[in-house]
Amino acid sequence: MHGAYLIASSGNPTRGGGWNNQQLLKDCGLVPYLLHKNHGYHSVLVGLKVDENYPYLEKYLRGLEMNFLPEDSLQARLDYVTAHADDMDLLILYGAYPIYIPLVEHYKNIRPDGKIYLATDMNIAWADRLPHEVPAYKKFLHSCDVVAASCRATQKYLSAKWSVPVDLIRNGWYNFFEVTFNDVPKENVILTVGRIGTKQKQNHLLLAAFAKIAEDLPEWNVRFVGGVEEEFKPYIEKFFTIRPDLRGRVIFAGLIEDKIALMDEYKRAKIFCLTSNLEGAPNVAAEALFSGDYIISSAVDAADDMIDGGRCGKIFPIGDVDALAQILLKVCSKERLINSGGRHAATYAREQFDANKIVARLNYLLYGGDAL
Repeated sequence: MHGAYLIASSGNPTRGGGWNNQQLLKDCGLVPYLLHKNHGYHSVLVGLKVDENYPYLEKYLRGLEMNFLPEDSLQARLDYVTAHADDMDLLILYGAYPIYIPLVEHYKNIRPDGKIYLATDMNIAWADRLPHEVPAYKKFLHSCDVVAASCRATQKYLSAKWSVPVDLIRNGWYNFFEVTFNDVPKENVILTVGRIGTKQKQNHLLLAAFAKIAEDLPEWNVRFVGGVEEEFKPYIEKFFTIRPDLRGRVIFAGLIEDKIALMDEYKRAKIFCLTSNLEGAPNVAAEALFSGDYIISSAVDAADDMIDGGRCGKIFPIGDVDALAQILLKVCSKERLINSGGRHAATYAREQFDANKIVARLNYLLYGGDAL
């Protein structure tokens, strides 16, 4: 049995030096869990205790362990590696943070036979800020047995920029909830899911685009699913003040924590729309594809992967309201396009975004013929 330990980065602003309950069902929890469930690993998540409780751990991820550090520091992580190195056959890192340099060096000094999987978990803009020419950073990259990007654009970019091979390991989806996908009829809904109103998500673009075409698409509605940022609420009120006729057609459903209810949102929608100005490979893409949604996305790094080269969606330039409006108008008016694209999306998801297949491939890349 291999021991796989995923150690959270100190000072990571998006994860706070640890993992919260919601993230356990994303790739950072899903990969170690499936290495355990499907391939017999002893898998452990290591980091600060970010949430008071972790109900997903017991409900969905049985067998995955969490060990909590006493403080958010490099020294705490070094001490942890020292204490657990004998069991740590595989060190998993998310994000190519320079702070990992001494951690990897320390691990390799103790376990020169140990393996390292680096999931870069990044977009190209972030990659440009990394010190890839610094000798210590180059050594860090070369110490990793598998370095992975989550979409083809990032993989291609990093392969040219870095001096190590970069594999494609997508952010997949796993059916924890025994969801079936043909039990809910599709509706004329344009759906978006995420933290509504953040600068990165650019949700105002979908509001503005729909306002331009709503009269031409009287049977269509828009649903925003996710918690709404406080700073975005005045914008919403102003929008409805200007367009009170859209109050019943533009719905802010709020955060849906029940995962089966959330998947029902995806299953009912005909179109999933992503308007971000900066993304790596969003987890929502796999959820939408499995649900048979036609994808309309801004030109983020993973956009072409999300639409399979145009077979199940379309791309618009980042920030271009008029282009988004025209694509929505064209797509919503073509039922055959939506239906065929949605069917392809579901097939494509099963082929390329099935987390079981993704983790099996990772296991092979790490251990080859010795994979469990």
